[in-house]
Amino acid sequence: MGEVDEAAAPARKIEDPSALNVDPDRGERLYKSAIIHTKQGTTYRMVAKMLPIGKLDIVHYACDLLPDGTPEGKRRVNRILAVLPQRFDSEIAYIQKVAKGNGEEVQAVWVHDLTGLPDLVTQANSLEEWTKKQAAEINKKPS
Repeated sequence: MGEVDEAAAPARKIEDPSALNVDPDRGERLYKSAIIHTKQGTTYRMVAKMLPIGKLDIVHYACDLLPDGTPEGKRRVNRILAVLPQRFDSEIAYIQKVAKGNGEEVQAVWVHDLTGLPDLVTQANSLEEWTKKQAAEINKKPS
């Protein structure tokens, strides 16, 4: 009595709060991505998807961007759901304000527009290559 059969209990799936799943069958597409990097070495990454209703879901977080473009050590994850597209630029300004409030100076802001690409596979490949390019740029400069 009181024993739990762990084999009978299914493992609970823990979702990544920074994940932005895009379902083209539901009319979703990638919108834009941004990377904000400070002179002190903090990198913020933001990705947005366009919903079929014309609004965006946005995720942004601070991370370490490895040379291959992989974000590591994600922290301060923010999810913003179903907002107007103008919010993307507002969030870039907000991230810069947060960085300044933390005593950091923004070194560079890069934005990648994915709206003109024909399908999700092409968008994902473009985003991956762009992120690798920005990561290489960040990792070659002294912070």
